[in-house]
Amino acid sequence: MKIFCSDCGSTGDLNLKKWHCQCGGAWEPVEQKTFDKELIAQSDSSLWRYKRLLPIELRQSSISLGAGWTPLVPVEYEGHEILFKLEYLMPTASFKDRGVEVMFNWLHTRGVKHVVEDSSGNAGASVAAYAARTGIEAEIYAPEHTSPVKLAQISIYGARVHRVFGPRIKATEAAVQAVKMGAVYASHAYNPVYLLGQQTAAWEVWEQLGHKVPDWYVVPVGQGGKLLGLWLGFQRLLAAGLIEKTPRLVAVQPALLNPLCRAYNQNLTKLPVIERKRSSMAEGLAIPKPVRWKRMLQALKKSQGKCIAVEEEEILSAHNKLARIGFYVEPTSAVVAAALPQLYEVAEQRETIVVSLTGSGLKCSLS
Repeated sequence: MKIFCSDCGSTGDLNLKKWHCQCGGAWEPVEQKTFDKELIAQSDSSLWRYKRLLPIELRQSSISLGAGWTPLVPVEYEGHEILFKLEYLMPTASFKDRGVEVMFNWLHTRGVKHVVEDSSGNAGASVAAYAARTGIEAEIYAPEHTSPVKLAQISIYGARVHRVFGPRIKATEAAVQAVKMGAVYASHAYNPVYLLGQQTAAWEVWEQLGHKVPDWYVVPVGQGGKLLGLWLGFQRLLAAGLIEKTPRLVAVQPALLNPLCRAYNQNLTKLPVIERKRSSMAEGLAIPKPVRWKRMLQALKKSQGKCIAVEEEEILSAHNKLARIGFYVEPTSAVVAAALPQLYEVAEQRETIVVSLTGSGLKCSLS
C-alpha cells in the first residue's frame, strides 16, 4: 500500500517496522481518486462490502467479527430531526472495530505473531478481540485510570494487560519501548490501514442516504481516527465525482481537555498545552496532543466545519437524555449530543445532521 506523510510530504510503501515517518509524523493512505460503485458487494452486510475498493493486499477470505454497516437511525432530539449512526453496535461495542478489523487482516496477511497497543480502553479491547480472532499474541499498555470494565474486556480476550501509572503519554512510551524489543505496533493512532478502515463509515452513510451525503457530521475527537477516516472517505467520493460536496465536519471535545478546539477556534498554528486540574468523564478523549492534529485542523477548515467544547455537566445531561430515548452510550460518546445545542445555532432546520454514537454505555462504570 502506498503511503505518505502529510507533515513533511514523504512517500513510500507501508512497512511493519517503519510505523511512523522519519520526521515523526503519522503515515496515511495515498489519496485514491477513483471509486467504482459497481465494485461494492451488495450482498455483504459488513465493511467488507468495500473490499475491492481498499488499496491493500489481503487474503482472499477476510477474517471478520462482523464490523461495519451500522444502522443510521432518524431521531427527534430536542426538537430537531437528526440521524444517529450507531457505531457502538460493533463486535466489541465501539467504533474502533471498523479500523481494527481491516488492520488485523493486513497484519495477519503478513504473518505477524505479536503486537502491542496503548489504549485508554476501546482500542485495546478491539485489538485484543481481533488478536484472538487471528491467533496473534497481544499486549495492551493502558493508563492506570482506565475503566475497570474496559480492562476486564481486554483481559477476557486473552491479551496481556500492562497498567501504566502516570499521564496518558506514559502508556504510549511503554508500548513504543516494546516495539523496540521486536513487537509490531498495532496502533489506532499511527497505522494507516486503521485509518483506511475508518473511511468505510463515510461510504456507508453515502449509501444509506441514497448516494447523498449529510450537511453536517458530528464526531467525538481524541486521537481523531474517526474524524479523519470520514474526511478521507468523503474526499474519495468527491474526487470520483460521486458527490458535489463533503459534509461539514464537527469535532467535539470536553472543555477540560480540548486542544484541537482551542487551536481551531483561535486560529493557532501550534497545539496549545493544557494543564488539567481534573479528569473528564469522557475518558476516551483524554489526548493532550493527538498524533494527527495538523491533519484534523486541515479537515475542519476545508470542510468549513466546527470544533465544539462541552462542559462536564452538559456531557452528563446528554448521557442521561440519550438513555431516556433508548441510546445507552458511554460519556465519551455522549459528548456529541451535548454539542448539538451549539450546532443548532448555526445549522439550518432543513439541513441533514448525522451524529456518530461511538461507544456503548456497557463499557463505562458511570452510575
